[in-house]
Amino acid sequence: MAIFPDRVVRSKRKTVSVSIDSLGQVIVRAPLRYSDEKIAAFLAEKEGWILKHKRRIDGAGIRLPEKSLDGYRLLLLGEEHEIVLYDRARVYLDKDEKRLFVPRENAEERLRRFLKENAKRIFTQATAARADEMGIAYKSVSLSSATTRWGSCSGDNALRFSYRLLYAPKDVIDYVIVHELCHVLHHDHSAAFWSAVEGVLPDYKEKRKWLKDRGALLKIL
Repeated sequence: MAIFPDRVVRSKRKTVSVSIDSLGQVIVRAPLRYSDEKIAAFLAEKEGWILKHKRRIDGAGIRLPEKSLDGYRLLLLGEEHEIVLYDRARVYLDKDEKRLFVPRENAEERLRRFLKENAKRIFTQATAARADEMGIAYKSVSLSSATTRWGSCSGDNALRFSYRLLYAPKDVIDYVIVHELCHVLHHDHSAAFWSAVEGVLPDYKEKRKWLKDRGALLKIL
């Protein structure tokens, strides 16, 4: 099958390369005068590698919302919920039917506010509980709108979590919290740091893989 690039970036480089972004898009970087025919031939040579990586991303089942949120299936704590736009004034979550009713007017902003309010509450409580178990003191918990990382720990031990972490299952959220708490002890990714993480969560690599495979979730809302 022919592989077509989603985006071609030409610059004053001497070589051609291909990458797959978190949404499965094929991005080619090529010299300024590199022809479309040469790009097509290059992609044909890389077909196996490209298809392998696209299958992995497609297997995560992630798609971004289109123009309307109505009918979009959003992950909340790892479970799919269908968004239903309606004509009332507040966001309402039907836990039994797994449906999230969102006011039609300013739907995206209303939904984002709902996500942030719940993320702050859940992450604050979960972090306090884990820190107590681990005997670790941290400065504070706050939210970020980061689109490249799920969590962070500052030099003065203030913890920040992307509100989009709310999309992940509870055990994955727990991993990110443990990860950042361990940074209070080790402000790096040294062997000692990973040993501390593993001491709390022996299966942390499974959780880390979930996040790596679903990096596209950081681009949603």
